[in-house]
Amino acid sequence: MKKKPNVRAGGWSALKKISMVMKLCLFLLLFTVYSVSARSVAQDIRLSMEKKSVSLIEVLDELSKKSNYEFFYNDNEVTGVNVSVAMKDATVSEILDHVLKGTALKYQIVDQVIVIRPKNEVQAREKGVWRIAGIVKDGKGVPLPGVTIILKGTSTGTATDVDGKFKMQFIDENEAVTLVFSFIGMISQEVSVKGFVKENLEIVMHSEEEKLDEVIVTGMGNKSKNSFTGSATVVSRQQLMSVGTKNLLQSLAAFVPGLQIVKNNDMGSDPNTRPEILIRGRSSFEGSSNVPTFIVDGAEVDLDYVFDMDMNDVETVTVLKDASASALYGSKAAKGVVVITTKPLRAGKLRVSYSGTLRTSIPDVRDYDLLNAAEKLEYERLAGVYEDSGKNQYEKDSEYNEKYKRVREGVDTDWLSKPLRNSVSQNHNLNIAGGDDYIRYSLGARYGSEQGVMKKSKRDRYSLNFRLSYNKQDKVYVSNTTTITSVNSEESPYGTFDKYVELNPYDRAYNLDGSLNRVLSFNVSNPLFEATLGSYDRSEQFYLNNVLDLRVEILPGFRVEGFFSLNKSKDDMEKFTSPESHEFKNKETSESGRIEVSNKKAMTYEGRVTLSYNKMFGTGTLLNAMGGANIQSSENNGNGYTGVGLYSDKLGHPAFATRYPEGATPNGSQDLERSMGLFLNANVIYDDRYFADASIRYEGSSKFGEDQRFTPFWSLGLGWNIHKEKFLNMSSTDRIKLRGSLGYTGNASFSPYQAMTTYKYDAGLDYDKGIGAVPMAIGNPDLKWERALTYNVGVDVVLFKNRLDFTLEYYSKMTDNLLLDVAKAPSVGTTSAKENMGKLLNTGVEFQTRVVAISNKSWNWSLSLNMQHNENKIKKISNALEKMNEELNTAEGTLLPPPVYVEGESLSAVKAVKSGGIDPATGQEVFIDRFGNPTFIYNYWDKRTYGDSDPIVSGTFGTYLTFKGFALNMLFNYELGATVYNQTLVTRVEGANPQRNADKRVFHSRWKEVGNHVKYKNIADQTTPDITSRFIRDEYMINMQSLSLSYDFTPEICQKLYLSRLRVEFLMNDVFRASTIKQERGFSYPFARSFEFSLSAAF
Repeated sequence: MKKKPNVRAGGWSALKKISMVMKLCLFLLLFTVYSVSARSVAQDIRLSMEKKSVSLIEVLDELSKKSNYEFFYNDNEVTGVNVSVAMKDATVSEILDHVLKGTALKYQIVDQVIVIRPKNEVQAREKGVWRIAGIVKDGKGVPLPGVTIILKGTSTGTATDVDGKFKMQFIDENEAVTLVFSFIGMISQEVSVKGFVKENLEIVMHSEEEKLDEVIVTGMGNKSKNSFTGSATVVSRQQLMSVGTKNLLQSLAAFVPGLQIVKNNDMGSDPNTRPEILIRGRSSFEGSSNVPTFIVDGAEVDLDYVFDMDMNDVETVTVLKDASASALYGSKAAKGVVVITTKPLRAGKLRVSYSGTLRTSIPDVRDYDLLNAAEKLEYERLAGVYEDSGKNQYEKDSEYNEKYKRVREGVDTDWLSKPLRNSVSQNHNLNIAGGDDYIRYSLGARYGSEQGVMKKSKRDRYSLNFRLSYNKQDKVYVSNTTTITSVNSEESPYGTFDKYVELNPYDRAYNLDGSLNRVLSFNVSNPLFEATLGSYDRSEQFYLNNVLDLRVEILPGFRVEGFFSLNKSKDDMEKFTSPESHEFKNKETSESGRIEVSNKKAMTYEGRVTLSYNKMFGTGTLLNAMGGANIQSSENNGNGYTGVGLYSDKLGHPAFATRYPEGATPNGSQDLERSMGLFLNANVIYDDRYFADASIRYEGSSKFGEDQRFTPFWSLGLGWNIHKEKFLNMSSTDRIKLRGSLGYTGNASFSPYQAMTTYKYDAGLDYDKGIGAVPMAIGNPDLKWERALTYNVGVDVVLFKNRLDFTLEYYSKMTDNLLLDVAKAPSVGTTSAKENMGKLLNTGVEFQTRVVAISNKSWNWSLSLNMQHNENKIKKISNALEKMNEELNTAEGTLLPPPVYVEGESLSAVKAVKSGGIDPATGQEVFIDRFGNPTFIYNYWDKRTYGDSDPIVSGTFGTYLTFKGFALNMLFNYELGATVYNQTLVTRVEGANPQRNADKRVFHSRWKEVGNHVKYKNIADQTTPDITSRFIRDEYMINMQSLSLSYDFTPEICQKLYLSRLRVEFLMNDVFRASTIKQERGFSYPFARSFEFSLSAAF
């Protein structure tokens, strides 16, 4: 029999019209007569059905299709009722009994018609029938479709429609119920409802970014920003990605005052170069000791791991900058701590999300202004390259004429473009997540291929992560996260970029027959030919990171947490140089070709147990206390060797090397370190106005001798919420908080075994009973921990309902007991040993502000500004550094001012001898000695300090404009007052080699004859210039770091596309740069500008 469609009534008026034709009494009569037989038929038909959190209408429609029943119901009574069913071989009556249980509906079977209607009103009220209806909006008043509403503690629920409206009917005998509202990207809310019937309920949901602004994630627990006494900056994923998806660390520096990415003019945009990061200045004389500590989901990782992270997996990044914020990390806190939290697991039905980025990078060589072919040849002539007082003058003339002929023929090779390309990079992230109130899961996969602008340079990233958690009403929480990452990188076989900068434009890259020109002028090899020989430089990294977290609430307010992390990494590198390379010209076959192999492995595990206690005393005093212990073990193993004598570029493998280089053998190292610590933290808040925070950590490390193995670190912070005082009861004041802290943190980021004397075997000491050993380093069992005493004072202000906020901070950080090499007498067996001899002081000011200029339902425009100023001063150095200062000062032919360390001055001070300019009569430089007298004799003791390579003030400012779904963001970074020693002037103008290409200024601004008033010496002078003030400039720079335009599609469009979220974005990086000095950038690897398109969608 053909089934008829279900009969629906549009409302009570329609129902009354039908009842006039088919009297209700007729239904009752039919029900009385046929109910027995109808139920008998209903028992005969058996069905299977499995549905989870679907509408009741969908269940009834499927029942109608699978049986001979038609359903009669009122849309207004059924819409909004969500049910779940999982039954096999069940009758229609059994299925209906199950799905209608707990609702305010019942059913009646009349022949082949099943009527769904409300239960008797009196009976329903006695049993607690709830009817709730309302609307859900966001913070701007826009309705939110697809919001999930669940009756807490049950599976009963519904979802908002396209207009953000919802309606629920259910039975609950309690006089008050709690509804849970949840939506992707919004803060979940629990709303209590009373009175059984609630119409026109209006719920406003806020974005998770607003919640993040109020929470400080320290990696050892979360703290409220309202009562936080330390110095920390929180950055969300949305902020990071608004600057670009290329590098998490580069994006982070745009939003954190005090965090500095040290400029690298050498490596430019090389995809395989890790940035150097400083937090509040340098805390050590050694660069590697200045790297902050990185924590990901509670586990410590290294810089390489963070460098390869995908920003799509990040929820927030918190930078801890003072002792109160980071003292619980003890010896890892002196350099600052960067805490990265990945996306949390959320309840809800299965969700699939995708994020993809396509980026094009264009080489930026605008700072290069080189000579063309004609100019270069003329420069060579003026510099005397073709002059010879002997019998070789004819050969010189012939060489010049041959090049001149090429110039006349139009040869003007653009060597800068030869190794470069417009690269295309891509990144794809796929995530599957879901779960309920108890069990949640997430599976993510990522593929990223970053292509550099130097041909064939690249970095490919693959990662897979899986998270699983169990949460039983916050009483028991278990979570495990496993992340596997693989990275394959390759350097460009075309060599370094500076090789092409030096090549002469009158040389052809290719011969007239189309073959590559192997050797260029002045016997220089053609790097384009070298790139075809099969040489390579590649590496592979592998990371395994696993984090297990267990939290149990033993008593109300008392919780115990167990944490365990395991990190394993592997780094394999292989570099092959073809035997056909120009490098091996005129060498024996057995010495030609080279392959270098290195393998490194590392494993770190950490276990931590934490007890926390929260209790309110009286009506206004809240105590948060935490204590625990941790243990950590790290092991690093490395080995490597170099093989030579490879006879063919087709056999670039270690198996084909015939021997080691002369005097070389395989090498290796092994480092083992163990540490443990006990820690305690207490936070007291009184009346939400006054608060204090104290931390202490007692830590031990195997790096030190027995008497110095353990040491304490501590911090104390105080705060005052001034806006809570009665005398400042102003409606325009949201927050005025004054805070201050002081404390000791530490640093132990040096290699193990410094406290022990180490030896190495010497094959030359071959005795009858064995081989002798000689000291490698003299151990110092009295080494002490490096410590940093930090003071921090700050004020946080929020005004006009969050329309204006700013933070102003002052800090002072004194780092003492710095480990330095101290000179030893040769009779000891080694020239130096480690001792605690250094002391550094960093002081500075940080300022951060945000202004919301426009905010309404359609428009939102905000402006932001970050500023930072840091001063560094050396307080104490060792005798070894004093000796090194003298060696560096007396060194000849240095291109840049050497790092001369002087007590009372900055680590990054720029020193040079004062210049009196170029003598017009001789073309030589005039120097001004320390007594102010002019002289032609250069004396390095006449050097004076001209400034600091770090800028006086640096920071960022940005503008963020949104209109409905559109967003336009611009971010600028600036540096003011940095003292720069212009390397371009030293290497390509005055110190230029006339056999290599040079800056155009070499042709126009150098002395050529008597009477010339110019800035640079005799054009025929090829010596490296002395370090003088002529090459020092003060730089004021501004750079448009990013420009982005994005659009979030409306929920209506997303629903039509069967999506819950869709966002597209176009972004440009390094749009323009303006500087007061002209200097080449990207010596070994050029900088680049990038254009990227991103798409993000959730299903």
